[in-house]
Amino acid sequence: MWARTLARRIRSKVPPVAAPGRRKLLIVHLDGVPKALLDEAMVGGQLPFFSRLIRSGEFLLDDAFWGSPTSTPYFQAGLLYGLRHSNLPAYSWFDRELGRELRMNVPADALEIERRLRGTGRDSLLDGGGHGYFTLFRAGAENALSMSTLGSLKLMAQGFSYEMMGLAAGRTRSVWSFLRSLGVDAWQSAREMMRWARALGNWSHESAFLVSRIFFQRLGWSFAHTKALVDMARGVPVIYLVYGNYDETAHRRGPRSTLARSELHRVDASLAELHAMARSVEQPYDVVILSDHGHVDSVPLEQRQGARLKSVLLEGPSVPLSDDVMRGLCDGRARPERDVRPREPFTPVVVECGNFAHVYLSGEREALEARELLARYPEVLARATRNPDLGLVAMKRGRSAVVVVQGGVYGLEDLERAPLSAEFSRRAVRDFLRGLPSMQTAGDLVLFGEVVPRGGTVGFAWEFGSHGGLTRTEANSLVCWPANAPVDLSGLSHCVDLHDRLAEAYLEPARRLRWAP
Repeated sequence: MWARTLARRIRSKVPPVAAPGRRKLLIVHLDGVPKALLDEAMVGGQLPFFSRLIRSGEFLLDDAFWGSPTSTPYFQAGLLYGLRHSNLPAYSWFDRELGRELRMNVPADALEIERRLRGTGRDSLLDGGGHGYFTLFRAGAENALSMSTLGSLKLMAQGFSYEMMGLAAGRTRSVWSFLRSLGVDAWQSAREMMRWARALGNWSHESAFLVSRIFFQRLGWSFAHTKALVDMARGVPVIYLVYGNYDETAHRRGPRSTLARSELHRVDASLAELHAMARSVEQPYDVVILSDHGHVDSVPLEQRQGARLKSVLLEGPSVPLSDDVMRGLCDGRARPERDVRPREPFTPVVVECGNFAHVYLSGEREALEARELLARYPEVLARATRNPDLGLVAMKRGRSAVVVVQGGVYGLEDLERAPLSAEFSRRAVRDFLRGLPSMQTAGDLVLFGEVVPRGGTVGFAWEFGSHGGLTRTEANSLVCWPANAPVDLSGLSHCVDLHDRLAEAYLEPARRLRWAP
């Protein structure tokens, strides 16, 4: 009754969307939520509505593996565009073509990557009138609420009135009630920031976290949630709604912290409202709920060793390179002579991407191969492969890729013999090695933090929850869909599989899938 009343009010204020009479789709993206934590939250009573959906049999829930790296840009390129090899190595990286670092939370950088993705010739799930909220890429959406559109003031100005359409009619509580709740949240967040910073003795990122918590997690999510309700009442064909509150909190407080878990309880109430509206409109929506990756506890390297990763690799004490590593990287080839030829100056770049990092030692257009690294940067290789806090060191070898684990070198053909910690996912490591040779934006070295007690890893950025790495928790994603939907989303082994199944079921006429690298 609540949803039908709200839908009638919205339709009386805003016009419907002129869309074909095809089946409607709402995708709710729970950013960073691992399947195991979701299961715990259901058992612990933190997700009462979501639990009822699953236990009633109305919705089906399954594990999913989306590929490596376990990061949002890679996932969204696969989901929206169907790209298996999107050349997006992390959330931030050094772009060899542009000669500078790119970060996906910088609108101009996201817009640059958006242009590249559109240039592959692939159709998007949001083409043809879809809407997206808090996505990195606009991906052909009719609205302009994505990171990439923030890079163009012209696009934002043109879309402002459209974004505001129906907002007043779709609100679910009074302005006074909302402002009072926002004030309480702001006060509690400020107290939490002070408590955390004093206990840790470090104020790094705390001011940014406070701003994010008030403006992005509270104001931003309220806006996006309300607009999704409006969109369903209007009949927008495909809606992609990203819930980033858990991910943001997990980075700063840890994935199993009280603050992070409370965000799961908060989103549960939102899911109840979205589901009610999806069932109540004239053309019901199928609601697909998914996560893009998991989150693992992270202990900053700077806390453990008193130095950032760049200093550890480039300025640390000299150590000899293991003979086993030397032989493994040469792979039967002659050991290279030391290469000291003069080259164009380049300052090495170390991009800390959470619990993994890309290390760029040369300014060349492609990553150096293992034998070139041995000839030109043996000291860096030695420091990386002998550091106890670096669990995996990956690089190109010939036309393939290898990983150094505990002083041994392993490729795809012998990865099963690698002495990987049980916390690492062999499936994720294998997928990463398979894609690394074609990933031109990857570093000459790609480093992954070692496992620490209680299932966490060493992190390179100053954060306490990380993702993008190759642990089982990070690779453990989820997908949930209606049992009566015209699509089966079980057994998915890559985000491209998800794109293809959704496109076939919900896009009419069926999209012509074109080849893309």
